[in-house]
This record gives sequence, structure tokens and C-alpha cells, in this order.
Amino acid sequence: MRIINKYRPVYIYILFINIALWIFTEIILGGTTRTLVSFGANYGPYVKDGDTWRLITSIFLHGGISHLIFNSIALLAFGNLVEQIFGKRNFLIIYFCSGISGSALSVTFNSNVVSVGSSGAIFGMLGGLVVYYFYVRKINSIYAKGNLYGLGFMLLLNLFWGLSSPRIDNWAHLGGLIGGGFSSYILINFNLSTIFSSNSFLSNLNNFNKRIFAFLCFFIWSCIIILLINS
Repeated sequence: MRIINKYRPVYIYILFINIALWIFTEIILGGTTRTLVSFGANYGPYVKDGDTWRLITSIFLHGGISHLIFNSIALLAFGNLVEQIFGKRNFLIIYFCSGISGSALSVTFNSNVVSVGSSGAIFGMLGGLVVYYFYVRKINSIYAKGNLYGLGFMLLLNLFWGLSSPRIDNWAHLGGLIGGGFSSYILINFNLSTIFSSNSFLSNLNNFNKRIFAFLCFFIWSCIIILLINS
């Protein structure tokens, strides 16, 4: 029996991992803060002390059933769309780039708070969709503008909701949104520049130079992450 099906969407595996870890940490082990920290929650002092892997592991952990349900619904609602638009590999790049960016910004501005959840990565998916529809407006402005307005309203609603609750890590949301927008911009220009912007600088580059450009962009992003967690 094959556990991994290459035709199954990647976001489904992420959902399974999130649920499995929540069952183990919350139901079996009690879901205490100490338990979450032991399993990789994002905590500024530990990250600054060398536990940089927490930037990734924390996006698979959740505190409480409502936290898991909300993020799972969002992942189901947007994961399939983002994966269909960008492809499996690029979906993973956007998801992890967003999650890491959110975790890094949280460490910088929310250093003494234990933070878990995939909401930074989910905000990154929304940021990726915003960038995508921004390009699509050149081809189908009515379709793109309708989606941009809907995404804008959703982001504003979540912003106000986040500001109204001290338990919500707004820095992780903001970092994820920026990370998703950045990574999707690079991926769109790397893969689809001839479709969306035939007269752009990138559309005139050959594939090798595009790879160099993408590598440099993500290298700069990595340097920014390092600076953030060490600031």
C-alpha cells in the first residue's frame, strides 16, 4: 500500500500532519505550553540561542481545537486554489517561505511570547493570491478585481480581528503576508513572466539567468530572516 500518492494535493498532507501533531500534543500530552515548546513552538530566546528550526516546526503546531479548526478551514479553502495556480513545488515554496517569514517577524517583535500555528503560512497564501490576481488583471480585469477586492476585505477583517485579541500573533500574520507576496512575485516572474508581462526585464532573460535571479532573491530573503532573528 502506498502512503504517499503523487496525485494527491500537497496541502492535504500538511493538513494531516497538523491534525496528527495536535492530537498527540493536545489530547495525549495535555497541550501545555511546556509541551508545545518541547515539540518546537516558536520562542524568541530559544530561536536567538540557536534553535532556528523552530521557525519551521512551529507552523505545524496548534494550541486548542478552535485554533486548529480555523487554520484547517483556511488551508482547505485556499490551499487547493494556490496549489492549482502555482503547482505543488511552488506551493511548498510559498507555504514555507511565508511560515518562516511570519515566525521570524514574531521573534523580532514578539520575542517573549510562545507562538504556534500555521496562520502565518495561510496569510502568505493570501498574499500569493493577491500578487497573482494583480498580474491577472492585465488579462481579465473584471475577474481579477473582484478577487482582489474579496481578498482585501478578508485581510482587513482578519487585521481588525487580530488587533482586538491579545492572544493573536499579528506579527506572524504580517510576516507571512509579506513572505507569501514576495515568494509568489519571484515565482510568477520566474515561471510565468512571458504570459503576464511579455515586455518585462525578466521575460527577456534566458532560463539560466532567471534561475540566477530567483536564487539571488531567495538568498537575500534568507539574509533578511537571519538579521531579523538576531536583531
